[in-house]
Amino acid sequence: MSKVSVLMATYNGAPYIAEQLESIGRQTHLPHELWVTDDGSSDDTLRIVSAFAERARFPVRIRMNTQRLGYGENFLSAAMLCEGEFIAFCDQDDEWHPEKLERCVGALEREGALLCAHTATLIDAESRYLGYFDQGIARTETYPPLHLPPWEVFFGMTEVFRRDLLGLIDIKHRGLDSHTLNSQLAHDRWVYFLAHSLGKVVTLAHPLVAYRQHGKNAYGGLKKSLMTRLRGKLVGSADILRKHEAMALHRAHVLAELSKTPAGGAVADQARAAAAYWRRLGDIYALRARLYDGTTFGARRSALARLVGRGAYRTGGGAISTKVLMKDVMLGLFRIPVSRAGPARHRRGKSGIRVEDKS
Repeated sequence: MSKVSVLMATYNGAPYIAEQLESIGRQTHLPHELWVTDDGSSDDTLRIVSAFAERARFPVRIRMNTQRLGYGENFLSAAMLCEGEFIAFCDQDDEWHPEKLERCVGALEREGALLCAHTATLIDAESRYLGYFDQGIARTETYPPLHLPPWEVFFGMTEVFRRDLLGLIDIKHRGLDSHTLNSQLAHDRWVYFLAHSLGKVVTLAHPLVAYRQHGKNAYGGLKKSLMTRLRGKLVGSADILRKHEAMALHRAHVLAELSKTPAGGAVADQARAAAAYWRRLGDIYALRARLYDGTTFGARRSALARLVGRGAYRTGGGAISTKVLMKDVMLGLFRIPVSRAGPARHRRGKSGIRVEDKS
């Protein structure tokens, strides 16, 4: 089986990191290496990692950042140090199931996919079972390019992907994050975008990580109340739609540049197709912004008719979900006041992912 590098980003992870390290050491397919990239820990994190390195059955390499990078930049800046054909992102406070690497790398090789993601169990601070975290994965399936929702993401600790993916476009061009305002795209969302745009993605409906919920997670897996989630779905904002138009067009641009690569071939062809997909999506968001901006009923009706005529509410091919049609009719066309939540509120979707409402 191919070599896989495990990449763990750490910051003051001493309370739980020992359990995570031990779970990596119990993998049925041992990693080629473990990279630990530390973002300035002031606790015992590095001492615990160093002690584990002395007895690990694989190389443990440590990078200490000279300045704080934040979790996304910490992961991505260290990823190119990895030697394996595959990279598995790893959080410092979870526990991996023993067969995680074996199942994920096996699926990637079998399907010829760029990215594999899986479900997880939820545990508390004492490793007691809390529930199941599907993150939108209903079944084991392989998706062709551009057949997953454009703005979604799989949590980094469930992602295993081909290292070559990160060499296609410089991370400095990754653009703004679609889930967290005014910050660059996070590591897991960048990998999702590249894999979704350029190749196959395989999902495994098998929980392969115990995702710890301890109150200090950057993002948690526990769902918010039904009312909170519904309130997020019933918010409409032309400003949010314009931001997503700009992000879609940026993605179209970087993919169009990739399509001009001198090597050409299948990557260039797929990049060209993906650029058209994101350009179409940008056009749809521009039309939706006009719908929400329309000062007269006639102008709004015209914008909605154009959206329907362009097949904007069909699934796939750079379209948006049919579920959005009702929202656009209620909030965009008729301006029905169904929510008092502000336009920049955040929610957790059915997968437990914290996202800015963008549907």
